[in-house]
Amino acid sequence: MEIKVINERYNPLLKRREIHVEIKTDGATISRKECREKLVALFNADKYCLIVDNIKQEYGMRKCKVYVKIYDSREFVKKYEALHKLRKNFSKEELKNIFGIDIEEEEGKE
Repeated sequence: MEIKVINERYNPLLKRREIHVEIKTDGATISRKECREKLVALFNADKYCLIVDNIKQEYGMRKCKVYVKIYDSREFVKKYEALHKLRKNFSKEELKNIFGIDIEEEEGKE
C-alpha cells in the first residue's frame, strides 16, 4: 500500500489539519478502520483526533482518494464533528468512554 499526500492545510478556525491523500491499494477499497490505522502511524497523530471523512474510489481503479481531518485535541473532535461521522470512525464503546457520547440517548434527541 502506497500513501501520497496530495494537499494539506491547517484550518485555524476549527483547529484542525485538513489533508487529501491518495492511497494505492492491492485489492478492494480500503476499510475506514484500516485507513485510520495507517494514517495515524503516518502522521503520528492521536487516533481519537483523526477522522476519515470520506473514501472515494473510481470503478476499476486500484487507488482511492481520502479526505482526513486531524484535530488539535479530542475536545474539538467532539465539538465540531457531526454524530454520524463519529459513528463511522469509532465504536460505541469508544464514543462512550473517550468522548462521553451515549448513542442511545443521542438517537432519542433526533
